[in-house]
Amino acid sequence: MKKSLSKILIFLLAGMLILSSTGCGKKKFTITAEEKEQGYRAYKDMGLKFKMSDVWKEYDDNLVVDRLGDEEDESNPIYTGRNYGFISNELIEKYYDVIDNVENKEERNKKIDEIFSQVKNIFSIAVFRKDKLPAEDKIAELTKMDHNEKISTISEYVFYFCRNDYDDTGLSEEAKKGYKAMFDDVENIKSSLTVYKPMTPQESITGMKKLEFSLKDLEGNDVTDAIFKDNKLTMINIWGTFCGPCKREMPDLQALYEELKDEQISIIGIISDTPNPENEDAARQIIESSGVKFINLIPDDNIKNNLLTSISGVPTSFFVDSNGKIVGEVITGSISKEEYQEKMLEALQLLK
Repeated sequence: MKKSLSKILIFLLAGMLILSSTGCGKKKFTITAEEKEQGYRAYKDMGLKFKMSDVWKEYDDNLVVDRLGDEEDESNPIYTGRNYGFISNELIEKYYDVIDNVENKEERNKKIDEIFSQVKNIFSIAVFRKDKLPAEDKIAELTKMDHNEKISTISEYVFYFCRNDYDDTGLSEEAKKGYKAMFDDVENIKSSLTVYKPMTPQESITGMKKLEFSLKDLEGNDVTDAIFKDNKLTMINIWGTFCGPCKREMPDLQALYEELKDEQISIIGIISDTPNPENEDAARQIIESSGVKFINLIPDDNIKNNLLTSISGVPTSFFVDSNGKIVGEVITGSISKEEYQEKMLEALQLLK
């Protein structure tokens, strides 16, 4: 059985959800149960809703998804977006051979770059900053795609659907089948695309007002949002077993968990890439090796389809009060122990 690169290559792309836009009239973008079955996906942070057929599930192991743009860098013309590409099984095997056998970091990174330079990019959706939008003949330089079609302008964002010409050069006969199946479905994706104003994690999560759930932890115990009543403030840390920064910060989070008990501040983890038996085992190992004692929860469909689709990556952390009301700043990315403590105490002050 070939290994999957999806956990390494996809930043965080799961989910169907109910979305709201701050565009004209706050129009609702909703994925119905029927659309969910059809393969619709929606991403608050990008302002996108589109359908991906079963073809993309069939070749999921060969799907490479790269994040475009930088929401924080206002000088970057591309605000956000995603690029979808095909990687052959042969390249996947080469990747793992390099990971397993090349010890020199510089040489390993060079070989990995060479492998991913052979990925067949198929299509992307790019969201440009309107005030930084380059001339039309310069768009391709930024997207690195052969064809770039303007879809819509909403508020300060301009949406482009971008695609490459068909090119199966260098692929085996087996790989050509998967590549062509994906390529042939691009027009269907484009025709299903709906766009709306992107929402930051801060806007999306605070817009939920309150966090409610009935979940299980890694030991199979039932945990509900009633657990928040035990503390004045709880930090929710969303992480993934594939995420290096998430794992590296865990000892710091455990230290804060111990040090701030007297302040009635607690921490709860949500493991973004579960439920999944393999990932749950990996999570247990990570938690044990990090010395983590705070509760870690397995998300259900409700959490996946709402909370997890409100974030742009892991780790993401935010705070709730004793009633589950969301307060304070949403933290995207890993920060130092001291910075986490400062954010926690700032959120605590908001409750007074």
